[in-house]
Amino acid sequence: MYKSTLEVEKYKSRFSVMASTAVLAAVLTPVTEHVSAADFMIEEVVVTATKREQSIQDIPASVSQVSGSDLEARGIGDIENLSAQIPNLQFGKLGDTAFITIRGIGTTVDSGVAEPAVASYVDGVFLPRATMSALRQVDLDRVEVLRGPQGTLYGRNATGGSISFVSRAPTEEFEAGIRVGLKDRDGYAVSGFASGPLSDKVLYRVSLGQESQDGYVDVVNTGQDIVETDVKYGRVALQINPSDELMIDLSAQHEASDAAVGLQQLLSPAVLVDFFAPGNNQTLKPNKTYGDGDFSGDAETTIVSARVNWDISDSVSLRSVTGYVDHDIVASFDADATDAFYSDLIDSARSSESFSQEFNLYGETEKLSWLLGAYYFQETFSLVLPVDLLLAGSVIAGDLKEETESYAFFTDLTYSLTDRLRVNAGLRYNVEEKEFEFFGVNDSEFETDDLLPKLGLQYDLTNDINIYAHWQQGIKSGGHQLSSSDLFKGEELDAYEVGVKSQAMDGRLTVNAAAFYYDYTDLQATATIPPATTLVENADAEVMGAELEVVYNLNEALSFNVGLSFLDSEYSDFTYNDLYSSQTLDLEGEELIRAPAYTASVGAEWVIPVDGDVLDDIRLRAEIYHSDDYKLAFVDYDETHQSSYTTANASIVFNGVSEQFQVRAYVNNITDELYLNNGSYLASLGGFIGQYSEPRTYGVSLAYNF
Repeated sequence: MYKSTLEVEKYKSRFSVMASTAVLAAVLTPVTEHVSAADFMIEEVVVTATKREQSIQDIPASVSQVSGSDLEARGIGDIENLSAQIPNLQFGKLGDTAFITIRGIGTTVDSGVAEPAVASYVDGVFLPRATMSALRQVDLDRVEVLRGPQGTLYGRNATGGSISFVSRAPTEEFEAGIRVGLKDRDGYAVSGFASGPLSDKVLYRVSLGQESQDGYVDVVNTGQDIVETDVKYGRVALQINPSDELMIDLSAQHEASDAAVGLQQLLSPAVLVDFFAPGNNQTLKPNKTYGDGDFSGDAETTIVSARVNWDISDSVSLRSVTGYVDHDIVASFDADATDAFYSDLIDSARSSESFSQEFNLYGETEKLSWLLGAYYFQETFSLVLPVDLLLAGSVIAGDLKEETESYAFFTDLTYSLTDRLRVNAGLRYNVEEKEFEFFGVNDSEFETDDLLPKLGLQYDLTNDINIYAHWQQGIKSGGHQLSSSDLFKGEELDAYEVGVKSQAMDGRLTVNAAAFYYDYTDLQATATIPPATTLVENADAEVMGAELEVVYNLNEALSFNVGLSFLDSEYSDFTYNDLYSSQTLDLEGEELIRAPAYTASVGAEWVIPVDGDVLDDIRLRAEIYHSDDYKLAFVDYDETHQSSYTTANASIVFNGVSEQFQVRAYVNNITDELYLNNGSYLASLGGFIGQYSEPRTYGVSLAYNF
């Protein structure tokens, strides 16, 4: 017998959200008894997050994956939209800098001197700077998000976790397609790809595109729209197969943007501008600003990779990943958000050129799965920060060049103690050397070496349920102050995690959950120093939390996904020089930046079969994301405190027969919710500045495959 609606509501009120999800699934099970479960069971998801192909359900860690087809269907083109799909993944931005936070661990230094705490990779190639994380990644096979420090496998600058973009591979048969789209704010997008064989042993794939959209921030006195989109991109890939045992993947991708994305937006009156430049105009309205200076931007990024996979024997393989990244950004904008001349940023430039080489030798026996690795990384980074100031004339607020060289040796082992019990252990020896030029003078250098261990257990309760527990360490690089010749310390993190991976109902229900505790040492925190520079301080913190991911296929037509995250974070030792109050504050017990106590996301998709001569099916999808309140500055100012908010997206997709065409219409942020992406106190203005999220967007696209 079916249970009544009242009974369902009683279950919901009695149990937590996690329990109610499972109860609802069980209640509705009889509806689908007449259909074979194999027709709508959840497909196995295979990822390479552990540097080996492995089912996501078998990995004893918190891993999330979104496929390329789901990215396209859900309209996810960047990490900002991806963050609503992954528990405990938060996104913020200021101009061209992305602030990615996982489980409260992320980058808070927006001056360009600090490196990301969440490592981003494209086809195995490391992207070393926060300005690279917002790149458009197109023609993707999937995105993998690995939560928690990844010191053993990924080394430095992965204290929060890692995000890996995996591109689609060339195909053995010819295929090609084009996608065109129209968006609000006079936006358009066009992209295309072609893939197939050049010979029996050589395959190719080419993809390219262009996107344009007017900005959503209005410069009131000039009429210019900023924070716009104006980007061109392309990728070429070759796959060479000299033999069945050897495969060589070569790729190069390039992105160029001419968009003006830099700005300061006032969250409170700029009292010092009023004092020194009276008669100016200011506004506190969201996504509006004033300016007397130039708003412009130019960014170019090239990523080249070479991957070699050699199956030495049936049980031993060798992988080589070679990467080169060239990245340049130049930006100009009015830095005081008024129509008076007070402070302008003129041709601020950041560049990064890096080379990396990694080798993995891996294999398995009856009881042992093993991996040995070696890694080398070299980067040349430079930053120049020219500012025109009313009170000081033209000054260089920062001039820094940084040479980094790092190498590491690591291993990761999984040994089966019994048929159900496995132990996982890893160790990485990491060496890092840095040399700095500060205003043209070779003023400092340092060298560090670290041993990064990992130890864990995994136990199969049944064939479909396993539990795990592990401890691991992570580190993040130290660096050079932008305002002085001093250095700031690197970060260290001890992480403890327990979790469960489970599937039920003949593979139609997946429930994964994890709980964790972090001991965080020497967290890098930024203080603004007038007139236009920063100082990085170090603090200690503790973080604990939990996560839940649920995917449920009710039947062939209807599926659901749920994501929940819970977080309790606080500084355990942090003395902060607060320029707003002109006091030294003890922030012990205060929560971390971008660390909401909870977030929740729910998605539902309904597939309506048509089975016609032209149309195969219609897919309706809706998503809701809710975040609790959080702060955006180390001190919990009212101006930089983001209250709880909810956003919703909806789309309809018409799929043609044999996947020949697809028509998609969508609305993102349906309720036009405005929330802060970034916020801080700027002492040189005597006011708070920040940046808001993108407002409601909508559009339609048509894709056609040849």
